[in-house]
Amino acid sequence: MAVDGFFRELDVQRDHLGRTYHIKARRNELNGYVMTCGSRERVLKAGELIDEPKLVNDNRGLTVINGFYKTAPITIFCSGMGPSSTEIAFTELLFNIDFLKFKRPTIIRAGTAGSWHPNVLLNDIVIETGVVRNDGASKKIAPIEWPALTDILTDLIICESAHRMGLSHRLHIGIGICKDTLYADEDPERRSAIHQEVKLDQQAYEALGALSTSMESAPFIVLTDFYNKKLLDYGLDVKISYSSALLIVSPYYAQSVNVEFKTSDESENTLIKLVLESLATKYQLDQAYFKGLETSVLDIKPIINHLYKTLR
Repeated sequence: MAVDGFFRELDVQRDHLGRTYHIKARRNELNGYVMTCGSRERVLKAGELIDEPKLVNDNRGLTVINGFYKTAPITIFCSGMGPSSTEIAFTELLFNIDFLKFKRPTIIRAGTAGSWHPNVLLNDIVIETGVVRNDGASKKIAPIEWPALTDILTDLIICESAHRMGLSHRLHIGIGICKDTLYADEDPERRSAIHQEVKLDQQAYEALGALSTSMESAPFIVLTDFYNKKLLDYGLDVKISYSSALLIVSPYYAQSVNVEFKTSDESENTLIKLVLESLATKYQLDQAYFKGLETSVLDIKPIINHLYKTLR
């Protein structure tokens, strides 16, 4: 089978029980509708909102939970902090998804970010349509010229879910920044020997309209692109989708002194619910597509209205 060839050539490190080295899961053990978080605590919170939760892994704090949300088979997992951890955790996660059962695996990141735009306020939500690859990990997967773009359909689904939840007034859609340091970026004059270079890059990102800054999206995107091409090369009708919804927890960087990260339990729970709702909608769309059915699960009107006003 083509899928066996894919795994034979590309599979990652596994122990004698067939479990990947960092995420102790086996091939085909994980579901195809995935919520990813950098925070283990957020994973555990999300686990309380799904049906039939089952702990798959807690090794190294990279918690993985399987379950169901509105009949959608969900996996919630912690990717750890930063691009390097993401590269490891996400690669192992992909190789434990059942590609025979899930033809359109969908990963949505429920993350946090800092504002890079004066109109993006604390507790707002940013849907990234793409990211600036200001990190090191993604450059080892794809050359810097390769654009890092999220999945259009999944972006629209998150937008529609946000409208249904009454979140349109807090929603922004556009370009984010993926970085691999925190303090050197937040306070380059005190934390970097090349602070002028860092600040010039920051000013350029702002001049081009970046909305937010966070630490994981770039490796998620380029790994998705890389493995989608590999799946195609092996003749598999499988396409992985990645998108993100980011809760703003620190204020506009240019006006920030002694940045304080703020979030409320209510805002974090809203973010989690938004991502779970979006995954459930994507699952329904996929089910209808593969059964040859028409579906009205996605209301396109609010999407068009919101994009007309805000898409950049």
